[in-house]
Amino acid sequence: MLVMATLPILDWNECLLRDLLTLDKATSAPHVYAAILMIDPFACWEDIAESLKDAGITGVANFPPASMIERSAAGVPVDAGQELELRRMEWFTSHGFKALFAIASDSEITAAEKRLGSHLDGLIHLPAEALTRTMSEEMELVSLGQHGSSLPMFALLDGTTSKRPT
Repeated sequence: MLVMATLPILDWNECLLRDLLTLDKATSAPHVYAAILMIDPFACWEDIAESLKDAGITGVANFPPASMIERSAAGVPVDAGQELELRRMEWFTSHGFKALFAIASDSEITAAEKRLGSHLDGLIHLPAEALTRTMSEEMELVSLGQHGSSLPMFALLDGTTSKRPT
């Protein structure tokens, strides 16, 4: 038997922590959500929460969502990843954070609504093809209205078009 362990090329959550150190709390907008890889086995969640609060960020989003990362050999999402992700999101909401939940399919809406309840500000529709878009440090959400849920649904703009001149 061959067992392989792989480490990410990019430590998403470490990059977040590094960037939070340079963020000016006075200029943080009230509706800023930190994109956190909720299935990171090495993250210290208390440190992340403290850094977010210090930076004035009051919301978290599961990005990229586990359902897009963890797949079985047949290409089907692994439920264990989404369960861990939902538990981490519940932990953040129990510490006063609001949540946006990224979903790859409509089948994930009910679980997010039940588990995150009133802490859930909306859903981010993120189909697999969304990962082909350019990522940047700041990406804007655009409203898709309400689709199959009482919550607002959002989509990500391509990272090259996210920053608008002010």
